[in-house]
Amino acid sequence: MFATLIRRKIGFGAARASEAALDTTLFSLTTDVPRPTESRADDRLLALLPVAKVTADGWQDLCRIRNISAGGLLAETTCRHEAGEAVQVELDSGQKIGGTIVWTRGTSHGIKFDSSVDLREILANRRPRIGFRPRPARLDIRCGATVRINGLYHSVEVRDISLGGIKIYLQERGCVGKEVVVTVESLRPIKGTIRWYRDGCAGIVFHRPLRFEELAEWLGKRIEVASLRASTQPLARAS
Repeated sequence: MFATLIRRKIGFGAARASEAALDTTLFSLTTDVPRPTESRADDRLLALLPVAKVTADGWQDLCRIRNISAGGLLAETTCRHEAGEAVQVELDSGQKIGGTIVWTRGTSHGIKFDSSVDLREILANRRPRIGFRPRPARLDIRCGATVRINGLYHSVEVRDISLGGIKIYLQERGCVGKEVVVTVESLRPIKGTIRWYRDGCAGIVFHRPLRFEELAEWLGKRIEVASLRASTQPLARAS
């Protein structure tokens, strides 16, 4: 039944992209946690894998879902995490699933769900629906950035970021609909459009989404810098 659901034609444009993502992600009809395989998907198909947010006590990360069953999933994260950690997986449909990392291989992780999930519900939530746009997985990040609007540069603070957009603090009313260039610390300049403005915050949609690998490398650099700062703090106090 699931094979029929996954392969059924659902239209053109965005619908075809969603269908390709479903074909690329394996839906296992068991309650076992998916195991890694030696086969690698084509880079074009990797780009279509659904991206989710993984959170635990003290950290957050993005992941690409390679394989999912009623009992767990195989996820590719931006960095390595420890087996035994309790996590929560947030899908782009807004659904949150609790689980535990049960195995790791580099940045690939097997996550066992706390209780079995209904794959039919997950499949249904990934189908394009009129009036509904999945919310990309966003990381809560606090860092500095600059935004160029009408040739003027504004120093802003980032609130969160995803592959498709960013939320910032911006004291610039009447900015909705304007074309911008966002430059985040250690990340290349990104062109986008301000889609909304509310309570001093602006939401920017990127014209061209970031690649998963690109955001992963950026996150890795931030973690490196944060670890270095943490390791030197006791020395600074001692001096």
